[in-house]
Amino acid sequence: MNQPRRSALKMLSCLLGASALPLSRSALAQGGGYPSGPVSVIVPYGSGGSTDILARLLISDVAERLHGNFVVENKAGAAGNIGTRQVAVARPDGQTLLYSTATPFCINPYVYKVMPFDPDHDFAAISRTAKLPLVLVVPTSLGINNIQDFIAYLRKDPSQRSFSSYGIGASSHIAGATFARAIGAPGILHVPYKDMTAMSDLAAGRNSFHIDAWSAVDPLVRSGKLVALAVSSKEPLPWAPQLPTIASVTKTDYEIVTWHGVFAPRKTPDSVITLLNQEFQKSIDKPKVQKTYADQGFLIYPASTPKEVDAFVQQDKVRWKGYVEAAGITPS
Repeated sequence: MNQPRRSALKMLSCLLGASALPLSRSALAQGGGYPSGPVSVIVPYGSGGSTDILARLLISDVAERLHGNFVVENKAGAAGNIGTRQVAVARPDGQTLLYSTATPFCINPYVYKVMPFDPDHDFAAISRTAKLPLVLVVPTSLGINNIQDFIAYLRKDPSQRSFSSYGIGASSHIAGATFARAIGAPGILHVPYKDMTAMSDLAAGRNSFHIDAWSAVDPLVRSGKLVALAVSSKEPLPWAPQLPTIASVTKTDYEIVTWHGVFAPRKTPDSVITLLNQEFQKSIDKPKVQKTYADQGFLIYPASTPKEVDAFVQQDKVRWKGYVEAAGITPS
């Protein structure tokens, strides 16, 4: 290697090393230089699910604009509590973020007697990124193609039927249990899973139904292994208008939708929170991102400030508390 090239590489190495040095908290507070190093974005669920899909889409877009190294990490377990706690105890410097559903904030406090973090005080809300209606699907092998016939099938012998979820207290559990009660068949067995094998088991006919995000069920519906019968929102979905709502069929106020949001550890500088709130909104506003939302079955919330997101989460806890109680879940 010639001397000029060696000198240039040495200089580049020094510059890169200097750029990787962490900024002080006062520098962050002034809004400069974020991110100052790799940013770990914790998704408290397994890979391949709807949360993981949207997290990677948005994080990739934000990272490109901020010229940062944002790394999505899946830390599944305990209905999201394990990964969420990792963020709760992280340094509040903007280098660790959480991309989560409502579960750790609005559901788990009513499912677990002891929480490994305080959902009300350990986090700073950044952005509410998506609204997530759910879809009821059944194995194609059942030979049932409409929700009315399926309800009759469940009522005929509920003790021999089952539904799957991603764990006790997960939105898929609450949606399934509430549906069973709405049709007068509370005896249907709940089968909790820890990962996406719930879907392959359903396709194999090991359970009777599952209620999940469109992004999770769509591939199996398209391949002919599952049949979509109804949706959990009160309004038909734009991408599947032919599917009736569970509320309209059961003649109840059934409406179970969840959401995605981005959070940071409490005391993260306001400048970082504000910057990230703006950057996530820029990503959500992109036409190509909105197309992916539609393809994957997500709906978009109006833009909101971090304070408005925090207020929304606190209000939503009341709604989910009612769902948990109606589903017959007792804290353990």
